[in-house]
Amino acid sequence: MKQKLVSVAIPTFNNQDIIAECLESVKKQTYKNVEIIVVDGFSTDNTPKIAKKYGSVYSFGRDPKQKNIFAVPYQRNYGAKMAKGEYIYYMDSDMRLTPRVIETCVKLIEKEKADAVIVPEDAYGEGFWAKCRTLEKACYNATPNSNTDSARFVRKTVWKKLNGLDASLGGGDDWDFQHRLNLGGYKTVKSTVHALHYDGHHTLDKILRKEFVYGKNTFDYFRKYKDDKKYLFSQFSFLRKDFLLNYSKLLKDPVHAVGMFGMKIIEYSAVTAGMIYAFFNKEQVKIYEKS
Repeated sequence: MKQKLVSVAIPTFNNQDIIAECLESVKKQTYKNVEIIVVDGFSTDNTPKIAKKYGSVYSFGRDPKQKNIFAVPYQRNYGAKMAKGEYIYYMDSDMRLTPRVIETCVKLIEKEKADAVIVPEDAYGEGFWAKCRTLEKACYNATPNSNTDSARFVRKTVWKKLNGLDASLGGGDDWDFQHRLNLGGYKTVKSTVHALHYDGHHTLDKILRKEFVYGKNTFDYFRKYKDDKKYLFSQFSFLRKDFLLNYSKLLKDPVHAVGMFGMKIIEYSAVTAGMIYAFFNKEQVKIYEKS
């Protein structure tokens, strides 16, 4: 029986140092009927040149003059639009797929008659803060139904019915998509095979800048779900159930557990700063395509 086509969409921007390893991990999947779609946000390095060795490359993204805009959801939607596959899997350039990820997702979604698959991501990187992130993600992954879980592997028919990601929410696009899957009664299953998420050298400066940008769209997320306060509380609570359910992991590594909670405080502070900034400075995202 012919394998169904899986479309893998990957947004990029100046990722020449890491993109080849990402794309190699897709190429080396045990499941072979895969098309690679790279949506490049006008890189000024060799990212597009490297990516063209592996699949289709499109130039689409934010105006390069907009430095602190999270435009990745727009790129993900564009990649899905270009996809020819029956299944869509969107991943990031700093992710690596273990060899059986796509094979497992296809088998799981068909066996369970599901609509989407959550692929847990094991975080890794260099430095103290990267190890704190590794511990945090381990807690999320050990929880069967974590509030942080978001499906990235989905039937294209379902993607179209939900109109893809709500790109206006910035970094909250994945949580929002999963919530809409749940509200729509679509079945989501969680894979036992993990992907890898490379954080590089995780520094406080990097954390602050990333969460500040995410924070600029948080008001929009709150407004969208203002009538579902229970949901908002569960998503944005500081003491997640994942930490309580997996307290043994924290006790085994107290140094990084303390660092993890310190990191969460920093993240929440940066998100709050981003929200305050957005309240006084309205920004309009400029997205365009380059032929």
